[in-house]
Amino acid sequence: MTISRRGLLGGALAGVGAGVLSACAPTPSSTPTPGASLSSSAAARTSLTIGMTYIPNIQFSPLYVARDQGIFADHGLDVTLRHHGQQEDAFGAVTAGQEDVVLASSDEAVVAAANGSSLATFATCYQRFPAEVMTTLPLPEQPLDVLKGIKLGIPGHFGSNYYAALCALHLSGLTEQEVTLTDVGYTQVTALTTGNVEAIVGYRNNELVQFQAQGIEVSTVPVSDPAAPSLVGPGLVTVRDRLSVDVLRAVRDAVLAAEIAIAENPALAMEATEKEVPTLSEPEQRAAAEAVLAETIELWKGDQDTPHAEIDEAAFERMGQLLTDVGIIDAPPSNTLLSL
Repeated sequence: MTISRRGLLGGALAGVGAGVLSACAPTPSSTPTPGASLSSSAAARTSLTIGMTYIPNIQFSPLYVARDQGIFADHGLDVTLRHHGQQEDAFGAVTAGQEDVVLASSDEAVVAAANGSSLATFATCYQRFPAEVMTTLPLPEQPLDVLKGIKLGIPGHFGSNYYAALCALHLSGLTEQEVTLTDVGYTQVTALTTGNVEAIVGYRNNELVQFQAQGIEVSTVPVSDPAAPSLVGPGLVTVRDRLSVDVLRAVRDAVLAAEIAIAENPALAMEATEKEVPTLSEPEQRAAAEAVLAETIELWKGDQDTPHAEIDEAAFERMGQLLTDVGIIDAPPSNTLLSL
């Protein structure tokens, strides 16, 4: 989910965007304020590079807005934005020192940490996990029971979509022997609409937007319990001990300030993203991006009225245990969160 090439829109919406972290309880510094910023004088600004896990698109608009509106500068930061290539590893650049922070999928960051990296998450940008089961079948009383005996389409046996599928099976009490996980590449919408599969794992700000654009009614089912989620949405990830707490706090607060500004005035995101994606000047592409952005803003908000960046430590603990229980990692990693 995630914010990655696996969560980007395909087909007609390609290039528009989709559906792109021990932390303590939120403190007042979780809300951007002038007092929380570093010195904003040009001489005192901290230079750093923030990575994005795919080509330019609307889902990265908070970073564009924070740059273009001077929000990073106001927080004492001189930020260079770097987009990844299509075949680039999500965390390769940050672990190699080419980037200082990357906006990436939280579940994949935990898996990387369990495999020996020193990655740590310091903010959660999506307060709702974007991947859900989507189907045209009628839902039973226990919605995830719809999966029993059917083909569930996923891009492949890797990454956020796969972890979300395993989480859905785990929550429903089903096994992989009772559900056929079918690799369909990044063609989940086509796979479902042509009957190749009966359900898919898709993103609310990606595949769901595509279904809506085509006038196709689908039911969506969360892959984990909303009251006690076992998967966490995309967030800000760094290498432990690379940046000071003050700098990380400034990055978090600047990105959050941009999210809040976009939620209040989505035109800011469209204007900033059009500089990166000139095709947004075309009416069809612009309408698609606006639909993606509207859904993405809701993911930033979660169950609150405005975007926020708090880390749910318990959710990360559940995620580590889930990924262990389903066999993705050998044991939950420690020290994967940075307290700010």
